[in-house]
Amino acid sequence: MDTILPETFRLLLLAFQPCFTRPSYATFETLVGGWMHCLGRRTVTAVALASGGLGQRHISVFHRFFGRARWNLDTLGHVVYTLAQPWLPAGEPLFALLDDTLARKGGKCISLAAMHHDPLLSSARKPFFSFGHVWVVLAIWVRLPFVGEGRGFALPVLFRLYRSSKRGGQRDAAAHPTTGKRQAKAVEAAAQGEQQTKLQLARELIQVLASWAGERTVYVVADSLYAGRTLLEQRPPNVHVLSRLRMDAALWTPPAPRQPGQKGRSRRRGSRLPAPKALAETRRHWHRLPVQLYGRPVTTQVFTLMALWYVALRDQPVRIVVVRDPSGRRRDEAFFCTDVTVGAAFILEAYARRWTLEVAFRDGKQHLGFEDPQSQTAEAVRRTAPIALLVYDLVLLWAAERAGAGAEPSWLQRPWYRDKAAPSFRDLLAALRRETWRRHVFDPTMHLRCPQKWLPSWAEALLETA
Repeated sequence: MDTILPETFRLLLLAFQPCFTRPSYATFETLVGGWMHCLGRRTVTAVALASGGLGQRHISVFHRFFGRARWNLDTLGHVVYTLAQPWLPAGEPLFALLDDTLARKGGKCISLAAMHHDPLLSSARKPFFSFGHVWVVLAIWVRLPFVGEGRGFALPVLFRLYRSSKRGGQRDAAAHPTTGKRQAKAVEAAAQGEQQTKLQLARELIQVLASWAGERTVYVVADSLYAGRTLLEQRPPNVHVLSRLRMDAALWTPPAPRQPGQKGRSRRRGSRLPAPKALAETRRHWHRLPVQLYGRPVTTQVFTLMALWYVALRDQPVRIVVVRDPSGRRRDEAFFCTDVTVGAAFILEAYARRWTLEVAFRDGKQHLGFEDPQSQTAEAVRRTAPIALLVYDLVLLWAAERAGAGAEPSWLQRPWYRDKAAPSFRDLLAALRRETWRRHVFDPTMHLRCPQKWLPSWAEALLETA
């Protein structure tokens, strides 16, 4: 079955063949093509229409692919991790970016949805809540050849759906209209029994990625929400966590060695230290440190210390960096890393890479419809939305392979961006679409390869993507 994809991109998709049966792989290839070319809301029906596959298969095939087909989302993430290996030098550590994002939904029949805190609409004085899904996402940070030396991209590879305890029975009952009240209550009780916190889901994702990395050192860069005991303690031996530290954190010195003849249990912590805020207020001598943050050279003021953050990590000290803006426009901040051998520049530059995951969330929502699927079964909900971020990965990897082979995809130059030196994701997606149109629109032999009964569906698909 022919699909609306250039040959260079189809060769990239061949790595996913072992993850599916033959019919499911053909459906997957068709959906990926439709996901890239769909310009409206990316519901499953709209994606199938933009793919040109409706003349070849029934629409129910595409819905069953997400709700009933036998394939595993973690396996697809492992394929993306394998495809990214050329851009992950063997001698360097692996940076894993961890965060969660809210996919807002509308409609009473959306399965597994709930009310969640909305960080974009909330303020410091008034919180705001939105109905939808919250996804805990783990991505790997890679440097790609079509950007500058200090910049990189986040490739989301692992996903978990967080289920809030404040779901409400009416919405969940509406999601299962064919079940009786007793069956709906049984579904609700089973769902609550399987409920996990965000930290537990994050720990599960880190364990999976650590098994993929083997002996490579993994630095997990996370927001302060995930800097908790669940994630920091009993982590895999090749994993270190790097995050923001509260300015009022309770710090202690490491415990003194046990003396000969000492009775009782050994001390778990030493003497109490001032909080990072108090240390910054009384500090007189700061070290000037030039670093590369968010693609720009910056000179900041820092001082470091090693202390025991007993509330979150009881068995080992952490390296702490307190940062002050020399201009005084930003307030003092503190960061920590469980690897006490690294320096302040490493910690600050690594934490700045977390922003690329926010960029991936924005591009996935604006250009690939991460929030659009309206799935009404639990299995389809867990599978459909992550495909948008996997397509995001594939577009970036396709552009990297083209640039590495010396055939960098051409992106439209905009004269009003005079200092723009690298393409954005929107530019790369447009370049991929143009390469597809050259093959399927301007190639005179296209009508010879495509059966006549499929031509109407091809025409409809091209009109949807034009």
